[in-house]
Amino acid sequence: MRANELSFLIADDHPLFRSALQQVIKQLYPQAHLYEAASVAELQQQAEQHRDVELLLLDLHMPGALGYSALSWFSGQYPDTPVIMISANSYPETVRRALDHGAAGFLSKSAEVTDMADCIARVMAGERGLHPGLNAAGNGASLQSLDIADALSSLTPQQFRVVSMLVEGLLNKQIAYELNVKEATIKAHMTEIFRKLGVHSRTQAVLAIGSLSVELPQNLAVPPPV
Repeated sequence: MRANELSFLIADDHPLFRSALQQVIKQLYPQAHLYEAASVAELQQQAEQHRDVELLLLDLHMPGALGYSALSWFSGQYPDTPVIMISANSYPETVRRALDHGAAGFLSKSAEVTDMADCIARVMAGERGLHPGLNAAGNGASLQSLDIADALSSLTPQQFRVVSMLVEGLLNKQIAYELNVKEATIKAHMTEIFRKLGVHSRTQAVLAIGSLSVELPQNLAVPPPV
C-alpha cells in the first residue's frame, strides 16, 4: 500500500496531544489520512467508518474505558490493526501489561519526537513489542485479566458501551437513557455480557472488569529508572 493511501486513527481526549501526534505522522507519511477520537464511543464510530485504518494510537486513559479495556476490545474486533498505546504512566508494570494485552508498542507522552516517529515506522514495518526508552520488566497481566480481556473482545460495540457505563455505576434505566434505547434492551445486553464474562451479577461484572484497571503512580512526572 502506498504512503498516500495509509490511514491512521488517533484516540486521545487531549486535542493538543492529538495535534502533536498528527504532526509526527505527517512527517513520516505526508499524504496519509488521519482520523481522530476523543472517547471510546468516537473510537468505535471511527473504526467502523474507516475499516482501512493501518494503525491506532490509543491513550491509556480514554473516556469510556477502564485501564486496558479499550485496547482489549479493539484488538479483538480489529486483530489486523496494530495498536500503539500512549500514556504519561510509563511505569514498568503499565508497559508490560499493555504489551501482554496486545499492544504492538508503548510510548511515553514525554518521549522525544524522533522516538515516536521511529516507533510508528517500525510498527508499520511489522515489528512488535516496542517500548523505546522504557522498562517493560514489571509484573505482567494476570490470567484473570487476560481471560476478561478475551471476553471483552467478543462484545459488540453497543455491549461494550453498556459495560463502560456499568463500571461507572449507572443503573439500567440510566444506561437506556444515555443510549436512547428501551430498558428491556439494556437488560438483554446485560444477560449476554454476564454470559460472556462468566459472571452472574453486576457486582461480579464490575469486579471482573476491574482486573484491567491501572493503578496510577503517585507522581507521573518522574518516570522510574530504566
